[in-house]
Amino acid sequence: MGRCYLHHPPSLAMKQYVALIDCNNFYASCEQVFNPTLRNKPLIILSNNDGCIIARSNEAKRLGIRMGEPFFKCKPIIEKNNVQVFSSNYTLYADMSSRVMTIIRDSFPKTEIYSIDEAFVYFAHSNEKSIIEEFSKLRERILKWTGIPVSIGISTTKTLAKVANKIAKKEGGISTLVNDDKLIEPILKEVEVGEIWGIGNRLNEFLTSNGISNALELKEVDYKWIRKKTSINVLKTVMELNGFPCIELKYAEPNKKQIITSRAFASGVLDFNLLEEGISTYISRAAEKLREQDSLCSRITVAISTNKFDSNLGYIFLHDTILLEQSTNSTSTLIHHGINILKKIFKKGLLYKKGHVFLAEIQDSNFKQFTFNDNLELIDKEERLMKVIDKINNHYGKNTLKYSITGVNQAWITKRTKKSKHFTTNWNDLLTISI
Repeated sequence: MGRCYLHHPPSLAMKQYVALIDCNNFYASCEQVFNPTLRNKPLIILSNNDGCIIARSNEAKRLGIRMGEPFFKCKPIIEKNNVQVFSSNYTLYADMSSRVMTIIRDSFPKTEIYSIDEAFVYFAHSNEKSIIEEFSKLRERILKWTGIPVSIGISTTKTLAKVANKIAKKEGGISTLVNDDKLIEPILKEVEVGEIWGIGNRLNEFLTSNGISNALELKEVDYKWIRKKTSINVLKTVMELNGFPCIELKYAEPNKKQIITSRAFASGVLDFNLLEEGISTYISRAAEKLREQDSLCSRITVAISTNKFDSNLGYIFLHDTILLEQSTNSTSTLIHHGINILKKIFKKGLLYKKGHVFLAEIQDSNFKQFTFNDNLELIDKEERLMKVIDKINNHYGKNTLKYSITGVNQAWITKRTKKSKHFTTNWNDLLTISI
């Protein structure tokens, strides 16, 4: 295929480092913090509606329980091995994540929160031994203050830090990969190309079909060939494997360009009024997210869909979009437009399994533009109302104040029959200890 290889790329001065801090089995670890009897025991976390497995403890992994497996298929092995089962408790997980990330940021200001359980940190250092000592203290601090164990991979690029983190999970919690080919190359040879950060299934198939089966072979591939045959992002990955930082750290989390709230109903919904409650609830949450990042949107899409696995009717996805004349983050305004869309797309006789709300064309609220037709007094009242609602809900708990259209009983709401308490976000759920 005409490939040529780089023999010995120039190494960088080892002064700038990247570390990836990853919470171990995060959702499972959160459950174990508040129930220590679960430690060293197999446990799993289920998705919305208790459908699929989305997290596992190490003990559950060793039993052969796979990520994404439908819950009902695993029941025999779960019952045989007394596997503990929990519904997803995202309120608890988000709060525990915030606590971990705060500790990291206190030690390393240049921190990129990559996901709910991962963070990259960027730092300069001159002594590798003292780096290990510093991160060992950080790891101990996180465990002591939150109960969450973490693994830390350290290198000169984000891609190599990812590789180092995989090693750390297997070998005691901290691992370093520096620009020493004698150290790095045997490790990269053991990493399958599909396991490299940023290499998806399609790229994996393409690379393996061209004789590139592991990270070392990808590291050594010719830059021109990889750029011609793939993309600039894959080229960046190759360069990062060679120790050249190409993927920047994002110290400040950017505002979302699109906000999506999508949930399955507890059971199929035929009734329009129940759909109206569900969609209004999803719009309310999406509007809250808008205001949390101090943004406005000017496009709303509402969609409803049937069960993907319905062999009789097949999958039906109904949707429509409204482009707003005035950008807004008002819950009442967005609910008004969202329900108008729902009325338009709704078809009687279908059993709807899921509702979807998409907010797009998002902009900073500081750059809001008005027209001559805008009622500025009404807009001001709406803004003040939203601030009051958010303040009360933040102080007294989610949904303390809500719109009546979102319903009271909410019979459609997602099933979470095995959910633990909130512990850290609800006074009534505080952990009690008997002495």
